[in-house]
Amino acid sequence: MISEKNRKAIESLENGRYKNNAQISLGRVPFTAREVIIAAPLIASLNAYYVGGTGEGKTQLGHDLLSIANGRGCYAMGRPDFEPSELLKQIRLDNLRKAKTDRDLVELTSNVRKNVYLVDELNRCPPIVQNYFFDFFDGKIVTDGKIMKLGDRKYSVGFATGNLGDGEYVGVSESDRALLDRLHLILKLDHPDYRPTNTNMLEVFMGGKKNPRTDVPEGSNFDFNNILELNNEFNKRDIELLFPALGVYLTRGLDYLENVKGHSKKAVDTRWPNLEGIKTDNDENKLFPLSPRAVFSAIGFSSALEMIAESKGLDNFDTVRNKDATKNRVNLFLDSLRLTVPYSGVIAHPYIEQEHNGNVYSAFDELLGPNSTNRREILQKVESLETALGLAYAGEQDLASLKDIAPTDGRWTAVANSIKGLAEKKAKNPDPDATTAKDIIDKVKQGSA
Repeated sequence: MISEKNRKAIESLENGRYKNNAQISLGRVPFTAREVIIAAPLIASLNAYYVGGTGEGKTQLGHDLLSIANGRGCYAMGRPDFEPSELLKQIRLDNLRKAKTDRDLVELTSNVRKNVYLVDELNRCPPIVQNYFFDFFDGKIVTDGKIMKLGDRKYSVGFATGNLGDGEYVGVSESDRALLDRLHLILKLDHPDYRPTNTNMLEVFMGGKKNPRTDVPEGSNFDFNNILELNNEFNKRDIELLFPALGVYLTRGLDYLENVKGHSKKAVDTRWPNLEGIKTDNDENKLFPLSPRAVFSAIGFSSALEMIAESKGLDNFDTVRNKDATKNRVNLFLDSLRLTVPYSGVIAHPYIEQEHNGNVYSAFDELLGPNSTNRREILQKVESLETALGLAYAGEQDLASLKDIAPTDGRWTAVANSIKGLAEKKAKNPDPDATTAKDIIDKVKQGSA
């Protein structure tokens, strides 16, 4: 149960100059835009990229984040001639050079208390500099061939603003799939689903402001230790049992090609989706398998949103009080992919342009959204996945459940095989907690009966 102190900390993140009271439904739970855009990434320490047109509040949002960081943030304005040494000065890299031993280095870097890194207009930097920023986002620097950790209590998170260089804007560098994948969340702030409400805009214009410039970051009374405590609680929470199996489906199952030699999209990466024999009546030519990083991002993001829902007194994910808790949690996880997949490069560009008029969110919704074939298949297999996984942890194989998961060779075969492999491994090396795992699954099934 979330503590009262952490509940108040989450509530306080609703305050700031960036006004956005839009309601965003994820996992059938209404979240505020600030809970999705600010609170959840901070709790889970997920790097976020906020994109959109000029004047949509990206910079103001960034300044709010710096105010929350309250002295523990580093800021950089992206530009073509940006020198990484400018950011290094902010973390006092010169102190590292004074270290004579590895112990000195550890003591010095442990005293670097910067936790939040913000880059405004990230894609005005060339890709090589973008890549350099990501090391800071992930809490590390490389000096003299050694990797040094940044961030107080090992917490580091990066936020960037910009646009995607997709032809709509000028003077920018494109970010390739690998670079975009290092940003855990990518959200287009001017998309109708995420932009501030009409009332928010009215209040902005009624605020008495006559200067079109963005307000500079303000001093803040916010105690950033509250974020560190929220992140500590977040890290202690268990992961939903089904998520690893869904990770196998999204990274390996979606790789499957039925009528193409080798049956793998990744084996023909550069030629996908223009392949002879590829099916066009499903998503084989539309959706590339997700990266493990995207899966981990969705797991972390959905787990943070669960904490936020709990802080508001909602029981949607409480297995004891809600018989649909497991399916609600799965829906939240899959909905969280909406903030990782659309701009990650895994949706075929011709499909986005020709069938969805360039709307990446519309394309995602058809492929993985609440009414998609993928979503229906996954939800139909929840009970079988629970049973098969629970018994696998106890070293047993439930053939009926495995058959239901993958009745024929195809994209679910990888999931069934992974569970079989887990059962075989546990049978040879029994886990002392295996019986407990089986009991948990039994209780979950009874609660959802």
